Amino acid sequence: MKTLIVYYSNTGNNELLVFHLQKKLQCEVLKIDEARRRSGLTIFLDIVFNRTPKLKDHAVQLNQYDHFIFVGPIWAGRIASPLRAFMLKARSLIKSYSFITFCGGGSNEQNKKLREEVKTILGSYPTTVEELWISHLPTKAGITSSYRASAEDIAYFAEQIDEFVRKQSTPLEVEK
Repeated sequence: MKTLIVYYSNTGNNELLVFHLQKKLQCEVLKIDEARRRSGLTIFLDIVFNRTPKLKDHAVQLNQYDHFIFVGPIWAGRIASPLRAFMLKARSLIKSYSFITFCGGGSNEQNKKLREEVKTILGSYPTTVEELWISHLPTKAGITSSYRASAEDIAYFAEQIDEFVRKQSTPLEVEK
């Protein structure tokens, strides 16, 4: 099975997670880049008006991959709009996928909502969804949107990440 990690990271938190996953899974990575850098205000407007940002083109042949791992932040309880835009554009090529996020935190229902959101976008449920909540860190900062992750934070979530990685080696069963 050939796997591709596809990610978007506005602050670098999810990018740190991606490089950790790449080392463990020994797979290729595709970074989603926006056509132009946006501010907090334009991100807010994307959320409020459900806007889809323009993305830079990439040279990766997506049809060469059997499984995709999506990594990106959660903005106001939803997948970040640049990653969502990529999913919408590539959905016909994505049959098996997982999602993991380094995010601020949320409600106990957030995982279920994320599963439903990606199912709506891609037409099928992900094999797994994993959330690494900044609010669970022992050194958590007050405002999670301005928090910058460290290698120690990744180490704190080692068990969750290892379990996610284990599920990638056999993504046959879909968790609902």
